[in-house]
Amino acid sequence: MKYIIIGLDNLGKALATDLSRIGNDVIGVDLNISRVDAMKRLISGAVCLDTTDEEALRTLPLKDADAIYVTFGKDFGASVQTVALLKSLGADKLIVRATSYIHETVIQAIGVTEVIRPEEDFSLIYVSHMLLGALFKQWYKITDTHHLFKIAPPPIFVGQSLQSINFQEKFNLRLVAVERLVDEKNVLGVKRPTYQVIDDFVDAFVIEKDDILLLFGQLEDIRKIAEL
Repeated sequence: MKYIIIGLDNLGKALATDLSRIGNDVIGVDLNISRVDAMKRLISGAVCLDTTDEEALRTLPLKDADAIYVTFGKDFGASVQTVALLKSLGADKLIVRATSYIHETVIQAIGVTEVIRPEEDFSLIYVSHMLLGALFKQWYKITDTHHLFKIAPPPIFVGQSLQSINFQEKFNLRLVAVERLVDEKNVLGVKRPTYQVIDDFVDAFVIEKDDILLLFGQLEDIRKIAEL
């Protein structure tokens, strides 16, 4: 797939690098020549231009891109101008970083439907980590209110069946899957520990010590797990 990343600060650089690493064609764009030069060997192409200039924007392959990311962090004006110009030029799939509620409101008014809020997401990751402590493994945003939490089971859950734990009734959480540590043989017949995903449960399914639980729900509900 083909992507254009506008803004090569920390977020833009990370997106461009990761998208390129998994085999995508990525063009990075920034007005800062140092940032552009730093990316030239990491992605398909890096271009130094002013994206608030309509004629400059027209030189980019906007119609060929599967998605265009606008990742400006501090420059509210440049972000809004760039998004407005991209929309006027018929850019289809825009994904834009919002740095404030006002910023988000403005870009949504222009017609952007996909918004990145990295600062807010980091805050929720940090709060989840602080709340769950050693149980915390990972956090994924699903909607503004509901998230997917990847946690180690509290000791009180180990050896209990799903029927006795009753995630839905007692915690208002849905168990999506369990990652279970098993020994798997490689092509040489050597056993190595690996996690197997289990997502088809019966009430008698028993939680084991090394399991990892994927739970869907709200932050205030995962608190009930943390308080056990």
